[in-house]
Amino acid sequence: MKWLLFLILFSLPTYQIRFKIFGLPTTLLEIMILTLFFWWLIKKIKVGSWQLAIGNWKFIIIWLIIGIVAVFVSPDKWLALGHWRAYFLEPILFLIVFLDLIKTKKDLNFVFYSLSFSALYISSFAIWQKITGQGMESLESWQYPLKTIIRSTGPFPHSNFLGLYLGPILILAIGQLIKNYKLNFLNIGYWLLVIIFSILAIIFAKSEGAILGIAIGLIFFFLFSFKKKQRLIFILILLFIIYYLLFISPQRNYLWQKIAFKDLSGQLRVNIWEGAIKLIKKQPIFGAGLRGYQKLIPQYQKPFYLPGVEGIISNEFHPYPHNLFLAIWSELGILGLIVFALIIFQFFKLGFQKLFRNPDLAESDKILIIAILSSMVVILIHGLVDTPYFKNDLSILFWLIVGLMINL
Repeated sequence: MKWLLFLILFSLPTYQIRFKIFGLPTTLLEIMILTLFFWWLIKKIKVGSWQLAIGNWKFIIIWLIIGIVAVFVSPDKWLALGHWRAYFLEPILFLIVFLDLIKTKKDLNFVFYSLSFSALYISSFAIWQKITGQGMESLESWQYPLKTIIRSTGPFPHSNFLGLYLGPILILAIGQLIKNYKLNFLNIGYWLLVIIFSILAIIFAKSEGAILGIAIGLIFFFLFSFKKKQRLIFILILLFIIYYLLFISPQRNYLWQKIAFKDLSGQLRVNIWEGAIKLIKKQPIFGAGLRGYQKLIPQYQKPFYLPGVEGIISNEFHPYPHNLFLAIWSELGILGLIVFALIIFQFFKLGFQKLFRNPDLAESDKILIIAILSSMVVILIHGLVDTPYFKNDLSILFWLIVGLMINL
């Protein structure tokens, strides 16, 4: 049974293989998850053991219930039910099986290798696109004078999906490299290959949100990896680097434009956020329901005009508002946002308890905990400018990271 779980982690992008069974739309990834769950359930019924390692995570059940409420609130209830199944129910079913099956360090190693194999073939795809000049034309990255650029997408339809997927896995791979640095050169070489290929793919995708998330995630990783004296030195060096980049370096004007959202990509996002905020103000308690944002946002988002350029630069409406927290609020309401915040709080609370309340914690386990915490940091930081949850593979990846922390 475990082999199917590992296969799912290797095959997360197979949600793009879509078909219908008895007229109901589904994906290859969904079929694998449901097969895993019911296989596990039948075995549990035979054994008669139902104890799970979820602990006090009652927020998970509340999260599912909030999703159901969002289906009834939605203006498109049938499609909303499909989203609830894909982004709420199936990731939690996967989490339940994961918590029950993955118990040993050997199991955890297979989990990380499964994710890394996935990152390696996806990154190779993106690098090949760069070499052959394939990919997508990007409107968001237009510069003056206006022109388009090509961004790698890997097997995904959009380059942002590539960065959203690879960012958290890259941090986990870095953790594996540092944790296993005393092992043979073949092992070290493999993790270096995964890291280098993933970095190149993200650069070729020009996913600035992923780059920002990874940078902050790495800062978090090293900040808690060092001892107190080393940590102080690291902070001083970091402050110097930040000062240099923002006030001395040739790229300082570019960076300030990015920080202030004055570049074209930033202005487009601000335009999207303004529309999302207007929608939320109209329906702050329950939100617009699942798929409600996509359905209702044309009433609130204005076309984007660029000063000095004739015509509309963007009249595109996105499925989500390029911000994880606005997306959750607009789709699930204020209670959904609060419960999501509590899940994140519980995650970091558990991680820091494991990190600081166990004096006998092995160095390798410490690195692993910090890497898992840092991968969530990547998701949250990237979530400031994109939506790293409402997608089949990303919702599984989110709950996998939660499950890794619970089971460690």
